[in-house]
Amino acid sequence: MKLVIGAAFAALACLSFAGHDAHAQSWPSRPIKVIVPTGAGAATDVMARLMADSVQHGLGQPVVVENQAGASGLIAHQNAARSAPDGYTFLFTNTSGLATNPVSFQSLPYNPARDFTPVAMIVDFGPQILSVNAEVPVKSLPELIAYAKANPGKLSYAVDVTAGAAPIIARLFNKRAALGLVEVPYRSASQMVQDVASGVVPVLMSSMAASNGMVQAGKIRRLAISSSQRFPPLPELPAINETVPGVTMDGWFVLVGPAGLPADIVQRMNREVGEFLKGDAIKQRLAGFGLATSGAGTPQSTGEFIAREQEKWRALAQELNIEPQ
Repeated sequence: MKLVIGAAFAALACLSFAGHDAHAQSWPSRPIKVIVPTGAGAATDVMARLMADSVQHGLGQPVVVENQAGASGLIAHQNAARSAPDGYTFLFTNTSGLATNPVSFQSLPYNPARDFTPVAMIVDFGPQILSVNAEVPVKSLPELIAYAKANPGKLSYAVDVTAGAAPIIARLFNKRAALGLVEVPYRSASQMVQDVASGVVPVLMSSMAASNGMVQAGKIRRLAISSSQRFPPLPELPAINETVPGVTMDGWFVLVGPAGLPADIVQRMNREVGEFLKGDAIKQRLAGFGLATSGAGTPQSTGEFIAREQEKWRALAQELNIEPQ
């Protein structure tokens, strides 16, 4: 009897393994959708489309980007979380969706820690740039700090409050440098940059891509970068933490799927993303956005990275007394 039961279990195990192999070999058999929580043209969208165009060649099926903008990415993340874990829906998301939304909203229609399967890192170097209107009489971060303290309550800074991480790092800098700058919130990056360029607001915290045009036009001057180290394409630009220790922030992009995504599909997609990120062309394109990558990593390392970031942003929210809305 024991031999019969043992043989039965062995047969089931073989069938299960064969089924797993067949599943791995048959995927993908139809187009794949990648949900993006921003509108067309945003950095997240551009990167997702570049990735989709690359990985679809390796997968042998179209990879279609679907923009689901609005509600600070809540709709896109909810829809991705509720998708079937069959390998045909992925989410190309960022710092906001998985790390700052949990400290910005009292409740979310998705659980950032449980509703997703980490697949691959895309970008792990996405800092903010601290800049000033070109007419402000400072040319370095120490000079800005001295100028602000000599003119208490007179300086303000512009920040896109829809950008998730940007307002938090701006507030952290303002607090730790004890500057007393007045925050001017914007919900449009283009209007924000235009107002700084025209002198309506003197100080700006933004992505490099957002301010690049006005920097090149000579209307905005960069002072420092929020990353923990200098950005190789801009080696002359110091990190904020060289002057104000501990003020660091790197935005990031990751690819995830719904919870329960089969491991073989996760590994396959991770490999394809890894190949995409190895190309010189994509590294140059990233540099143009003020971004850089260390590669796709592994699904496990991606999950560990997300968990560390979630804890980091919770700690910052507590320090800054940020009340979820």
